[in-house]
Amino acid sequence: MPIKGRSDVSRIPRIGKIDLGVKQKSERSGNEYPTAVDYFVVKPDESTSENAVEAFRSVYGDRPREITVTFPSNNPEQFFPQFLSSYRRVGERYELYCKGDGETANRVDGQGGRIQVQCLYRDCPVFQEGKCKELGQLQFFLPDVPGIGVWQLDTSSWHTTINLNGSIQMVMALTGGRIAMVPLKLRIVPKVVNPDGRPKTVYVLTLGIDDMKLTDFMTRTPLLTATMPSVEPIPEDELPDDLYLDTQIVDDKLGMQEEPGHESVSEGADIAAVSEVKFKPYRDTEAAMVRLASLDGELLELLTAEPTVVKKLKSLREGTAIRFEATQSQRWLDRLELVDFKVVS
Repeated sequence: MPIKGRSDVSRIPRIGKIDLGVKQKSERSGNEYPTAVDYFVVKPDESTSENAVEAFRSVYGDRPREITVTFPSNNPEQFFPQFLSSYRRVGERYELYCKGDGETANRVDGQGGRIQVQCLYRDCPVFQEGKCKELGQLQFFLPDVPGIGVWQLDTSSWHTTINLNGSIQMVMALTGGRIAMVPLKLRIVPKVVNPDGRPKTVYVLTLGIDDMKLTDFMTRTPLLTATMPSVEPIPEDELPDDLYLDTQIVDDKLGMQEEPGHESVSEGADIAAVSEVKFKPYRDTEAAMVRLASLDGELLELLTAEPTVVKKLKSLREGTAIRFEATQSQRWLDRLELVDFKVVS
């Protein structure tokens, strides 16, 4: 007899990862940095076994520019999730520091958990420092390569993301919403862009739907059924190391600076997200305690009995981003007092 919620749950494992660049070492600094190449890179590592690499190369060789792929479901959000992501180093490993969609985000709270905060996107200091990327994680089968499971390819390229989203939508429009198990050609192609007014060649991904007839899409029946196992979740703390430099990892001193007369706070711009606000009577007035999740994951606890500040705090919602000023309290021993704040729009 099957166990409900256990025996009836099945997932497709991940076989390996495909990169779009290689690591090179700077002759001047000795540091490694990723460099884009015009071919798919498959190498043995923690996510890709030697057998998987050998199986891939037996079909496509060492430097293929085109591979045949099929997607495991008809839901693009499952096989091509896209989000804003930043990572930080914790000892000898990495962890997902913040993950957002441009409106809300989940970020480490400094106590082993996560807190939902307002996502400031391009206005966020972490994004502005280049430590948050617009990440897309494409998962697919390689039907010509031995092995049952999905392969994963990470990208932070705007052009690649737009190309893939457009092609996926086109295929699904032609097939009435179906794309699972439809063979498509995934290619790396050169594209000339002008980011600074100067022409530059970059390598982007395209889905080759141009070499198939319209009738192929209209008559093709996907092989997968509604009971097809879901894809194994992508480990959220797994760093796409072909996309992130060491200098693009969030550190514990992000933006820290001292201000005369004020206690050092963990974010130089004094931006944090509201985690909790509580109110209670204090002498002849009312006091408030507010917990803030700073940009480096620290949880700050501030107090105030200033009537105007207390009144403003009552309109705050959990996750709201604020710019705040704090100082050592004269009312409460060894406590930090909230002087003032404003909501970050």
